[in-house]
Amino acid sequence: MPLRPSPGVRAGPRLGRGRLGDYSTGSANITLLSVNMDAQTINRLVEATKLLLENDAAEWSAVEALWRPHVDQGDEDAEFNMSEFYLDYGFDSGAAKDREIQDLLERAASRSQPDAIYRLSRQCSEKVEGDALLLKAGELGSLEAQRDFGALFATGDWTGPRDSVRAVEWYRRAAERGHADAQYNLGSMYLLGEGVQADPDEGLRWLQSSAEQGDEQSVRLLADLYRNGLCGVSADAAEAELWEEKYRKTDLYRLRKQRWGTEEG
Repeated sequence: MPLRPSPGVRAGPRLGRGRLGDYSTGSANITLLSVNMDAQTINRLVEATKLLLENDAAEWSAVEALWRPHVDQGDEDAEFNMSEFYLDYGFDSGAAKDREIQDLLERAASRSQPDAIYRLSRQCSEKVEGDALLLKAGELGSLEAQRDFGALFATGDWTGPRDSVRAVEWYRRAAERGHADAQYNLGSMYLLGEGVQADPDEGLRWLQSSAEQGDEQSVRLLADLYRNGLCGVSADAAEAELWEEKYRKTDLYRLRKQRWGTEEG
């Protein structure tokens, strides 16, 4: 269910296969808060798993072999990551394995692994319980939960209130830790003056940070802002051309052209 906090502000969790990224920059959708394993070990295991999963014929047993020693030592990050890879990549190793994986996820969550709690919140069909889990995950440091709470406060599409000030607070938590989508949304809030005093320079700063991480919507919006002089941003033909050139190289541009025959639509 897509969430739209305000015109021009994109929301809704980015879920799907291979939620992998750079642990050190905070741009990953998997936030790895190690207790037993150090960051180097986590990065090594994540990279090794990514290499395995580049092969569509990869067997679950090969992935499990990487994480199992740490799971057996009771490491909650290993428990979360092994369950996350299994669920995200759609492995099907039978009902017993499915139950084992769910038990690992729940065990990691019971030990306050923030992204395990976030995953459970996404599984929860009861909105009050799901929102409570999401809040706990965000407070413990889940980037995705922090970003999602920004969207929920911005839209009011949850069991709590609509509050643009709180939306900015939650977007900022994730944005300052490098979450590209949160940076896009926070920048848009500054441009629109929603939940915060309008500040075009601050809005541009956050959009540029997001675009530098490859967020294609941010690249597109920057081109529009500079081309048309929107939201208090001074029109600048040179900057517009720079961002338009970058945008024309994106998958978003290509897909919009394919769908509508023109980039506009």
